[in-house]
Amino acid sequence: MSKIILVFFFTISINLFLSCSKNENSFKYGPFSIQDDTTALIHGDMGNRIENQFNNLMEDYPDIRLLNFGECPGSKNDEVMMDAAKTLRNRGINTHLPADAVIESGAVDLFLSGKNRTRETGSKIGVHAWSSGNKSAGDYAVGHEEHEIYINFYVFCGYSMEEAEELYYFIINAAGPDDIHYMTEEEIDEYSFIKP
Repeated sequence: MSKIILVFFFTISINLFLSCSKNENSFKYGPFSIQDDTTALIHGDMGNRIENQFNNLMEDYPDIRLLNFGECPGSKNDEVMMDAAKTLRNRGINTHLPADAVIESGAVDLFLSGKNRTRETGSKIGVHAWSSGNKSAGDYAVGHEEHEIYINFYVFCGYSMEEAEELYYFIINAAGPDDIHYMTEEEIDEYSFIKP
């Protein structure tokens, strides 16, 4: 009987340890997971810790060269997401949308930060105007300083100033902050989303 109790407690201890390890990695990397030594996956929302989570991932897996996307509805904090995206681009990491990928809002910006950007047919790219509190992108006139952070980000991602402005104003006029516009193949081509 004591052997059965000992085995029972040993099994519970192992399960608790594995559960804690998994939760620790989930907290450490957030929406990121490892597919192999050079490939990671992002799946889920990007919260306020996205920059720290991405930095933790890169510290533990410095050879990552490709970020695949799953279902990514966006970011809770665009500025923090842009900091993570800048790190991704500075490290020369490529981004890829498998056929079942759905990226929206801030996840689109993270995708655009890839050194090379590829996608499979069937993947979806959803864009809309940003909002902050009770204000949204459409509340500011063309050329207003509130737009600059995004336009400058697209320049950082390799677009010319003119291309960045065209892309940005397309995005914020495609759908309101509470709606989403899934880009057509023609729009994806027109705004140079794919850069093999």
